[in-house]
Amino acid sequence: MSTTLEPSRLSPADQGALRSLSEALHAPQRGNVAKITLGRKPLDLPASALNLVAEVVEHLAAGRAVTVLGAEEEISPREAAELLGVSRPYASRLFDEGHIPSRRVGTHRRAYVRDVLAYRDQQHAARRAALDELAAEGQRLGLGY
Repeated sequence: MSTTLEPSRLSPADQGALRSLSEALHAPQRGNVAKITLGRKPLDLPASALNLVAEVVEHLAAGRAVTVLGAEEEISPREAAELLGVSRPYASRLFDEGHIPSRRVGTHRRAYVRDVLAYRDQQHAARRAALDELAAEGQRLGLGY
């Protein structure tokens, strides 16, 4: 299930509250658990959930839309293209060529969010390795980089 939160629909008071919450969430934390209270019920919020909440609040406070996708959700090439920062035709080609595992539902292609994110992470690591190799070569050749 995905949920999109549009900051344009937030009142100025809500945006101010989000900025304050963002500042509080980015304050140094002690331990791996945050203590929160919902209504009158005290709860422990694990660090992983706190990091996610902090990131969502930060984007909303800055006026950006936020979409939360589950790793098991299926997305279209258009949605994959948005996640990857590429064109829709290129994302479709990635699906068709098997770079991102996908399936067809009728005439439509679908891929799991986890597979699209794994491809993105793999590409990021490959780019990082290539840059490191270029930097090392520059150092070896004394190019001053």
